[in-house]
Formats: sequence, structure tokens, C-alpha cells
Amino acid sequence: MADAVINDEGYQLYARRWFVLVVVCGLNFSNAMMWITFAPVTYYTNGYYCEGCDYAATLLNIVFMACSIPIGFVAMWSVDRFGLRSGCVFGAWTNCAGGIIRVIASTGWIPVHLRFPVVLAGQVIAACGQPFIMYLPTKLAAFWFPDNQRAIANTLSSMSNPLGIAAMYALSPLIVDAVRPDNFLVLNIIVAGPALLVALMTLGVTSSRPPSPPAASAASEEAPRFWAGLKMALRTPAFLVLAVTLGGGVGLFNSLYNNLQPMLCVKGYSDTFIGAMGALLIISGLIGAAISGVLVDKTKMFQEIMKVSFAGAGIAACSYCVAIQYEGQHAWVVASVFMFGLFGFAIYPIGLEIGVETTYPVAEATSTGLIIITGQIEGVLFVLITEALTQSTTTAEQAVQTCSVTSSDIEVKNWKWSAVAWNIMAVTLIVIFIIFFWPRYKRIEYENQKRVNRPLAGDSLQPPIVDVEYSNFVGDSSHL
Repeated sequence: MADAVINDEGYQLYARRWFVLVVVCGLNFSNAMMWITFAPVTYYTNGYYCEGCDYAATLLNIVFMACSIPIGFVAMWSVDRFGLRSGCVFGAWTNCAGGIIRVIASTGWIPVHLRFPVVLAGQVIAACGQPFIMYLPTKLAAFWFPDNQRAIANTLSSMSNPLGIAAMYALSPLIVDAVRPDNFLVLNIIVAGPALLVALMTLGVTSSRPPSPPAASAASEEAPRFWAGLKMALRTPAFLVLAVTLGGGVGLFNSLYNNLQPMLCVKGYSDTFIGAMGALLIISGLIGAAISGVLVDKTKMFQEIMKVSFAGAGIAACSYCVAIQYEGQHAWVVASVFMFGLFGFAIYPIGLEIGVETTYPVAEATSTGLIIITGQIEGVLFVLITEALTQSTTTAEQAVQTCSVTSSDIEVKNWKWSAVAWNIMAVTLIVIFIIFFWPRYKRIEYENQKRVNRPLAGDSLQPPIVDVEYSNFVGDSSHL
């Protein structure tokens, strides 16, 4: 085909894979914006949507994690059964519908007492699309990209999620602040715009796979059925360690996103600084993920790079938890957040790739889904634990806090012991991973075996070899 080139191993690579990558990146970016919209403006959210209560922002955040646990199993089965395209379309349009409902909830048409139920309904609908969206990166990398581009493709698509979080940590405090505490209509319109755009872009994704495979593992038809694959993954010791520790890492990041604003504002840090810290966490993470993605593609040292990153993230987490106990430590907080993002986010895309490697030939959405579902379960627990450990502020903290300037009836909390508990959980997960995670790269082993018996593209004038089984995918519903 006109958009195809042949690589050194004789496989056809299609230029359209980059469009599909852009769509998956856009989906993860937009859905993350939808999820974290209210976390950077916690107290204003509580005041606007639920006057007199202090749980609105937390519930709007935690519902994403809670919904993705039961829906996640449906998404795993669906994406593996019907393919990448189905996940793109369903995830995009539920995300878009949720965004539109949130806009409606913020208009003058909705009575004040109904604002919170309506915006929560929109949040739940968008949350139902999240598993379908978050399970796409490993599927995309496996079926559209050659083995030397898989890690970077997975990195770009999966890290678009935290990039969306960074965007909202930067934007939300600029749109909703002490001068405009009720400016949620504008905020929700800005978030709904990208959701609608990327939903329309999914119409250009016309198949789940390219006409021919980019690598030997993509051509294999050895993947077990869903339930058999689920059992195979859960019976792999290395994968269980990965699911608990990487999933725990995802949960810790989720709880940090949820708590970052109230943790810092109680010590007098401004909304602008807090928003910048949320953005810095992601930007430094993108740098770390890009570096680790390139290194993994070149060296295949998944385990070594991930363990070094985990250890670095642990040291930075300890530094951060000490820094936020004091007022005016801007440079210390900045350095801690930067290093935590740099090392912490390098773990996520590599971990998803290792999940596929250790469970091969289990379908990609199954291994990815189990890791993310585990992370969401742990994330809910971490948020509840850290919320439960908050205490009343001291007189000194009440004098410097920047959390609430418009509603004296909103209780501002001290997060000292919450931060300590969060740090203990992080260090525990890191120690478990470093000691007990020793994986076997089954997909790489399979491709190396295939490579031995496969002629290079330059050895013959014959067209590149395409596995017969793969060419039959047109008869399978996964291309729809």
C-alpha cells in the first residue's frame, strides 16, 4: 500500500499508525482533564456545587477510580474481543457525553440544589469511558508498531494521561479563583472542547489493526481467550508482584493528585504555586518517561531501569513529605516534586510493557487492565486513608492558610499524618518491587525465535512475509 514501508526484518509499517497514536494520545489527554478538573480548586468546588459540605471535590475525583474497577473488567474483555477501534469509539463518546453534562450542570438552567447530582452524573459517565481509554496504549503499541518502537509508542500514549492532569493543574486555578469562585461554566466548556474534538477524530480510525503485522508477536494467533488469559496472568508470580507494586504506584499518584492542593494550601502556598507544582510533577515525569522509553527500546533493560526509577522515586517521596511540613520551603518543594515526577513517571509506561512481556501471549488489554484496576483499588484505599488521618489545623496554620478565602464555614485540615502514611505506603511498595520482581520477557523470547528463521527484507525481491493467520484477521470482529 502507498502508506507502507518495509523495515529491515521484512515487515510492513504503515504511516497511518501515527494518526492512530495521535487519537489515543488525545483520548488519554482529554479523559485525564475530565477526571482531575476539580482537584486543583478543591474548596471552590465544594462551595459551588455543594454549599456547606466538604466532600464534593473528593467524590468527583474518587468516582473515576471507583467506576473503573467494575467497568474495567468489561473494558478488558471488550478491547481484547472487539479490538482497539471499539475502545477508541466507546471511550471517546462517553467521555464527550460526560463533559457536555458537566457543562449543563454549571449553567443557570440547573437549580443550585441539583448542581452536584448533575455534575456527578456527568463525571460518572466520563469515568465509564476511562478503562476503555487507558487500556489502549499497549494494544496500540503491540499491533501497530515494530518491536523497536513499541516502548516509545506506549510512553507517548500512556503519558498523555498525566499531561492532561498537568494542563488542568495549570488552568483550573487561573479560571476559578478568589476573584471568580463561580467560574465553573467556563472551566467545563474548556474541558469539554478537547473531548468533542478527539471524539470526532475517532471517526478516522477505521480498523483495529493494520493490513499486515509490524512484528512476529503481532502476527501470532496464540492468545488465549479472555478467561483463560485472566487465569494465566494471575498465575504468573512476577506479574502479581508487578500488579500490586505498579498498581500501588498508580494509586499513590492518584491520591497525590487528589490531595496536592489541600496539602500545600494549609501551609500558606498560593493557588498559583500549587498549580505550578501539579504541572511540574507531570512535565518532569514526561522527561523521565521519554528518557526511559528510549533506553528501553534500545537496551530492553526493562527490569533494571524500572528498579532504578522506583528507588529514585522513593527518595524523592521522602523528601517531599518532609518539605510540606514547613511553610515557605518553595525551593525544597520544587526540587522534591521535580525528582518525584522524573523518576516516578518513568515507571508507568515501562511497567505496562513489562506486564505484556511477563504474561505473553495473554492479550495486552488484560495485563494492562489488571494493573490499572489494582491501581484504582489501591488508589481509593489511599485516598480514604489519607482523608481519615487529617487533623484540625493549628492557630498558626489557620492564620497562613490559603485554602479558603470566601467561605468561613469550610473546614481547613492539617495533612501531616496523611503525608507520613502516604510515604510509608510508597516506601513499602518500592522495597517489595526491588526484592521480589524478577521477570521473564516471554514476548521478546518469542520474537527472537521467529527472527532466527525469518529472511531479512534485503535478501530477496519477494514481498515481505506475512503470517497466514494474521492475514485472516479481516474475518475476525477485532478489526471492526
